[in-house]
Amino acid sequence: MNNNISRRDSVSLFSNDREALFKRRPNRFLIIAGDGNEEIPCHCPNPGRLIEFLFPGTRLILEKRKNNQGKTAWTAAGLYYENRTVPLFSARANQAAEKLILPKIIPGLREIKHEYTIGHSRFDFICTDDAGNKHIIEVKACSLVEFGTAMFPDAPSSRAAKHLEELACLAKESYICHILFVIVHGTPDVFIPNLHTDPVFAAALSNCSGKVQVHAALLETETNGQAHLADSEIPVDLSHGKLAGENRGNYLILMEIPEQFETDVGALGSILFHPGWYVYAGSARKNLSQRINRHLRKIRKQKHWHMDYITGFAKMIKGFPIFSYHNLECGLAGELKHISSGMIPGFGSSDCTCESHLAYFKTNPMQNRDFIEMLMRYRHRDALKK
Repeated sequence: MNNNISRRDSVSLFSNDREALFKRRPNRFLIIAGDGNEEIPCHCPNPGRLIEFLFPGTRLILEKRKNNQGKTAWTAAGLYYENRTVPLFSARANQAAEKLILPKIIPGLREIKHEYTIGHSRFDFICTDDAGNKHIIEVKACSLVEFGTAMFPDAPSSRAAKHLEELACLAKESYICHILFVIVHGTPDVFIPNLHTDPVFAAALSNCSGKVQVHAALLETETNGQAHLADSEIPVDLSHGKLAGENRGNYLILMEIPEQFETDVGALGSILFHPGWYVYAGSARKNLSQRINRHLRKIRKQKHWHMDYITGFAKMIKGFPIFSYHNLECGLAGELKHISSGMIPGFGSSDCTCESHLAYFKTNPMQNRDFIEMLMRYRHRDALKK
């Protein structure tokens, strides 16, 4: 951490007008909060997946929306996670960037202009330094911090990739171009682009690092919404860009099976599947995204993998890529065995010594902290070991 930063300088990221517990998130922009039977519809200002945060009972910080703006009276402005305050207003990261971070990363900063448009593109800031150089800065808020590693984005972002491409082009002209990741909580040792959820962006960021300056800075936020700069120079690691472009690694497939069914599964014969949730651990040393997409497709495929026999019975299927240097599927399957309600014998494990690679859960694993922690640990730590 940079201990030379004054905590007297701060910006307000939200107003803590009341607190309530998280209940559910019907869509990206709506959160239902409340206590007991109370239900409070709240605008969600962060479009990310936020799967590490949003468990029933998580305490939220709510901000009253002024002048009856929007369809809801409240905004879910922040939450508490691992004894820290996490602001959810991703757009307000620009306020912290302008006041707290830009003066640290641009020596001789003299002038700042907001929302600068050049051609068909608009960027967060254009700045001028004492030497007359023009700096274009795009700011991204980063809330995904696990196992000492901060990552952006936590969901695919074509907009982020577009901004990066535009910055790389402008860097060929007379501009000094920057992308700044504002990490809003935690104690990260390093920042890396999230190759698991957006390998295109991760590979592009690595490829353009010589043209675009990449920065990561860390904020600390109080319960009243006041944010301070904790570190203006979190190390950035772009060394996994090649892995992102190679499209290989491991994956988890999550399925919801609403009704009991029995079906033949290749050489395993007839298997009875009970209603509930199933998680399959697999790997692909090439064409990882294509393998996942095959599993997600319920129809029009010849039965080759064990999964092909059951996906047609699923109400919902989701895929979780884990780009990795090594094959980790047996380790994933072994951990699933310990946190699930049981395994389907022999499923997906004909070429290894595992009992099974398909786990059964009675309740949704996305609301199981052990499952989310396992996914985060593999993505943020284990998969990135070379």
